[in-house]
Amino acid sequence: MFDSEFFIQLSLISGLTLGVMMLTVWLLSLKLNDVSIVDAFWGFGFGLAALTMLYLADRQHGVGTAQLALVLIVCLWSLRLGGHLLSRWFGEAEEDRRYQAMRQRNPGFRWRSLYIVFALQGALIWLVALPLQVAFSAAPVSLDLLGLAGAAVAVGGLSMETLADIQLTRFRNNPANAGKILDTGLWACSRHPNYFGDATFWWGVWLICVSITPAAIAVFFAPLLMNYLIVKISGAELLEHYLRKNRPGYEDYIRRTNRFIPRLF
Repeated sequence: MFDSEFFIQLSLISGLTLGVMMLTVWLLSLKLNDVSIVDAFWGFGFGLAALTMLYLADRQHGVGTAQLALVLIVCLWSLRLGGHLLSRWFGEAEEDRRYQAMRQRNPGFRWRSLYIVFALQGALIWLVALPLQVAFSAAPVSLDLLGLAGAAVAVGGLSMETLADIQLTRFRNNPANAGKILDTGLWACSRHPNYFGDATFWWGVWLICVSITPAAIAVFFAPLLMNYLIVKISGAELLEHYLRKNRPGYEDYIRRTNRFIPRLF
């Protein structure tokens, strides 16, 4: 049974937790003079929110195997993505070009970044995690067939995202590939298999949440929002705009390779 009063409490506390995390990371970015570190905490933030919800739900009414599977899968995704982005940040000599461009467009960016970068990303994490907030506001539930199907979709998406990032990292680390386009492996099936895996993961998470309580159907817009963000805002479209101008042969790659959903045949 879904507890609407506890949902409000859970939402407020998870939002506050994310706010404290983002404020801390913003203060760190001021010291480093580098906003790029926020990308790693985009990943870590979901795990922090999920663990916060698990703790509160366990104290309120206990948790079932479905809720435990949910938090395990989200934390695996969170650690994988956050660790990958943090490792990439350590390997970069300067701030990401996206944030450099934002600095140029926004006078006083050092201070304004608190709300145009950190607060915004914290709010987006909270919105995408709404299905989790609904699921942890419900009574303990055992993992059923729908939950298992959702877990399979999520793990499949996580596996694709992970493998695509491994292939891309290896390609970039080879000096012989400088200026070239990765068009083998998963990258021969989709121009953005890592983003497709990410989108698939969050639809799987939503299915697990629906298996816990039908109330999660009402927040179907959360995985849709994640899809929109990784395709239109900070993912595929932004990257392709850069690659079309700076990578010879990318137009030909576009003509022979699907943009998002992998072409299997």
